[in-house]
Amino acid sequence: MQMFPAVDPIPLPAPVWLFKLLHEVTLTLHFLAVEALIGGLFVGLSWYWLGRMSGRTAYLQGSGMLAHRLPTAMAYVVNLGIPPLLFTQVLYGRALYTSSVLIGAYWIAVIVLLTFSYYGLYVIVNRVKRKKGWGLVGAGSLLLALAIGFIYTNNMTLMIRPEAWGPMYAATQSGVQLNASDPTVWPRWFFFLSATLPTAGAGLLLLSLKSDLTAELRELLRRWGGMAIAAGAVALAATAYWVLSALPGGVREDLAGNALYAGFGYGWWAAAALLLALGVWQITRSGGALPLAAWGAVAVIFVQTLALVMVRDGIRDVTLLQAGFDVWDRQVFTNWSVVGLFLLLFVAAIGSIVWMVRVAASARPKEENYV
Repeated sequence: MQMFPAVDPIPLPAPVWLFKLLHEVTLTLHFLAVEALIGGLFVGLSWYWLGRMSGRTAYLQGSGMLAHRLPTAMAYVVNLGIPPLLFTQVLYGRALYTSSVLIGAYWIAVIVLLTFSYYGLYVIVNRVKRKKGWGLVGAGSLLLALAIGFIYTNNMTLMIRPEAWGPMYAATQSGVQLNASDPTVWPRWFFFLSATLPTAGAGLLLLSLKSDLTAELRELLRRWGGMAIAAGAVALAATAYWVLSALPGGVREDLAGNALYAGFGYGWWAAAALLLALGVWQITRSGGALPLAAWGAVAVIFVQTLALVMVRDGIRDVTLLQAGFDVWDRQVFTNWSVVGLFLLLFVAAIGSIVWMVRVAASARPKEENYV
């Protein structure tokens, strides 16, 4: 029995490999932004409560610095999240639309959750500027962001389980079910949470390079950056093993037998080992912040995230292929002039993002006082 809706008779306007390449690049950037947001909010909240309990100004000042940057991180999360979702719809729409309808109430609720989480970040910044408490608002924004991640995990795992669609629809057509019977949901969600720590740690190392910091705050940023990177590397390794163990046996075997996916898998483990070594080095060393260490951590995390995206893509393709969905089996009619214009605009957009990040990083240091 055919479990998937019929293929759209309109051909794809570009080759499948190009859509997949664009998907991998944009999803990597989106994941990095999400990890920076959630990891930064988690560390900022931790410092806020530690500062309130201990009275150490370095914790409170550091938490204010992180809170002040969260709305910008959320802006990147939202804008970088749209392209990979659109590319996913183009390639896997027959599966994604079905799973989205089955959890429709939660899928639509993402817009509401995102709005309130984003609004909470601006409330935090306003309260930080006035040197008011923001712990409860920050916790609320963090919980809403985590709920969005959990809904996305449910949808992205349900879309590759066509055998579950019929029973779920027969149970109710109201869209209030989640993919609770899938053994990979919780491992993948906790894996996502673990990935926020190294990215946040790299961000702390970058912040420690600011020239106007006190010695105590610089040391706090560097040591916590190292701890977040090291702890995140360990947590990632544990949850990655959990995810692989939860996959169906046939999927694991096909992944291991594919040179491309296996190669990126080995690259991911190598990056995790480098992050652990880098994190331990930052914890144990003495002295000031090192630009090479901070930017090196950023580079390794980018490579690791790209490898993760590739392996994730392999899990989806292999699982769907076993169910009869071949993403490469599509009619294609390419208008290369339109594709060339799109790629030109795409490169320009990426270049503008890089330019904005460089401008923000090289701007004249602004005195920040949140205590």
